[in-house]
Amino acid sequence: MLATGANNRDQMNFTRPDLQDDLTRLRAERRPSRRAMGDNFLFEENVGSDRLADFERFPALAPGLLPTASDYFFASVQGTRRDHTPSTFLPINQAALMAAGIEPTQKIVRIERLDDILTALGNTAAAERQAAFDRLDKAVVANPKDRTVIDPLMRQFDTFSGARPAFACFKAEAAPDLAQPDWLPRLIARLGLGHFALAAGQMGYFALMQYTVAEVIDQATVPQPFAVPTVLEARDSEYFFPAPAGRGVGYTVDLGAAGSQELIREFLHVRLAYKADHLLRVAQMTGPTPQVALAAARDAHLAGLRMRCTRPDYGAMMTGEVDA
Repeated sequence: MLATGANNRDQMNFTRPDLQDDLTRLRAERRPSRRAMGDNFLFEENVGSDRLADFERFPALAPGLLPTASDYFFASVQGTRRDHTPSTFLPINQAALMAAGIEPTQKIVRIERLDDILTALGNTAAAERQAAFDRLDKAVVANPKDRTVIDPLMRQFDTFSGARPAFACFKAEAAPDLAQPDWLPRLIARLGLGHFALAAGQMGYFALMQYTVAEVIDQATVPQPFAVPTVLEARDSEYFFPAPAGRGVGYTVDLGAAGSQELIREFLHVRLAYKADHLLRVAQMTGPTPQVALAAARDAHLAGLRMRCTRPDYGAMMTGEVDA
């Protein structure tokens, strides 16, 4: 069953009829992925009144909730320049900004997909990408790391337009999965990275990045460079699930078969200029990736949130549940 929204505190309430009408339509959908998009707006409790007003004022190219959310993301959140400051980290998003007292020595990890990076470096054919990845794999495990191979790849990350906030988690909470030989598919599932799904026979290349809280703070141009992820940063992802208000952090949706493990905290931070030392591991994976039972995963996540956050009322007023 697909969990649906509730009349909880501080949820998003739209004054624009086109936004509210679209939300109603999305929640009437029978497709779990579409229903999830509507539920995410309905569940959201971390978008304060200033940010909500900014969103509703945004002049989207087309009316409706999803078109407005998409245009808002690319213009206000991501932007087109590397020096853009996402609205995520502005005072209008104060309700979602994380406190400045995060332990600076804590290690952060994030998974990056390398397919486009390898292609941008001139490896347009499949065989070329594989050869380039093999060279990168050797460069990462070399002692010292071969920066002649790694540095061009790190610089390539900085060529993409905009300053999209980065989803990440603390390494300590991912450590049990990182200790396993199949760490990559485990973490993709545990961190809710459903957009990394691979078709049958498709090859995907990935990197595990590691850095500290202090490094993010040192590169930041805003006083609070960490934030709770909200639906406005989620880009209509059915794999995202907003956290209850007052937690000061988000939680990833476990897309694995179990779906009942301890929740991993997730957060957003300003973009980081990667260095060779940040590249901890690389790995490749061949599709097809396991199909996600989306409705079951979201229901299990909701149950986990209720327990973790002692909010048994969170999502309690469910109506019209949809079979997976």
